[in-house]
Amino acid sequence: MRVDKTKWTKTILSEITHITMGQSPDSSSYNKDAIGLPFYQGNADFGPIHPTPRIYCDAPTRTANEHELLISVRAPIGAINITNEFCCIGRGLAAIQMIDGKSYLHFIKYILKAANEELNRQGTGMTFKAISKKVLFNLTICLPTFDIQQTIASELDAIQTMIDGYKAQIADLDALAQSIFHNTFGNVAINDKCWNIIPMGQLGNFKNGLNYSKEERGKSVKIIGVGDFHCIKCISSFDNISYIEVEDTPQEYLLHNEDIIFVRSNGNKNLVGRCLEVFPNNTEVTFSGFCIRFRKSVEIINKYLISLLTDIEFKNTHILKSNGIGIQNINQKLLSSLPIPVPPIDIQKKYAIQVEAIEKQKELIRQQLTDAETLMAERMQYYFS
Repeated sequence: MRVDKTKWTKTILSEITHITMGQSPDSSSYNKDAIGLPFYQGNADFGPIHPTPRIYCDAPTRTANEHELLISVRAPIGAINITNEFCCIGRGLAAIQMIDGKSYLHFIKYILKAANEELNRQGTGMTFKAISKKVLFNLTICLPTFDIQQTIASELDAIQTMIDGYKAQIADLDALAQSIFHNTFGNVAINDKCWNIIPMGQLGNFKNGLNYSKEERGKSVKIIGVGDFHCIKCISSFDNISYIEVEDTPQEYLLHNEDIIFVRSNGNKNLVGRCLEVFPNNTEVTFSGFCIRFRKSVEIINKYLISLLTDIEFKNTHILKSNGIGIQNINQKLLSSLPIPVPPIDIQKKYAIQVEAIEKQKELIRQQLTDAETLMAERMQYYFS
């Protein structure tokens, strides 16, 4: 849809909506027995679309009606949900009620998403940033007519529905792969199927990465760092991996196909122990000092090994049990001692074939998801830049 934005009216949020800043009631009125109103305190109560009650309040001070926007005004600033019932709101939130014929809820939702960076820029506070009533009330908005708002919101909602659908399909395929893994290999954390146990150190060798200096000069080499450990379990394309210039990289620090890289230590404890299988092929790739490389020396199928190492119960039981000072970390000693259940190779191969088929489906859906997210970014830019 093409629009003539020269006809849009410049206004502020408080002129086209009614805004209620949240206020925390007395803590004595809180309960978990569903007595009174659902009480939403901040972003922690938000779901994908609507908030989920955790606490109730029988003496509310500030409330929001059904079908109002809730926006987080304290870190993280800008998260948005839509109320689906009458509720109480705490000081971490503001409720935004539409004015009939003037502001359309789903259009204002996208306006606020587009303004997220600006709202965060105006946030204040040393420890946790927050935006004031003045900032929210005076947020500048360019507003089309009500019918144009509805049309634009319908277009963006349709794209968002596609995005949500693709994400749900990927989640379903992940759940299917996990189900196949558990049905085939059982509870690997306790090895309830009594597979042969071999310490991981006997399956291959480990090596810590190198800490490179940004001032080094020489040949450009790709380097995998902690920031490259996304949700995917495999890297075969290195287009988005950063280069580093080094005078020389010893051969033992260059990655081979089917090497597995672990996050050794990082300020974000959720990343520690995460692992990736890599396929550099003809690309020279190394790995940072925050990582550990595993290279197998006996026959074991990587698809099985990666699934084992990323299984939540196995990971929590056997990997994430070492704490440094103020930072969670793992090391070669811990990884070498991991009790790896090793099923017969033919069972591992059969599982790998099933997982590869699922991964192919996921890759197609990931591309569709990327295309939909790109389209959303382009349309948001067009309407709200």
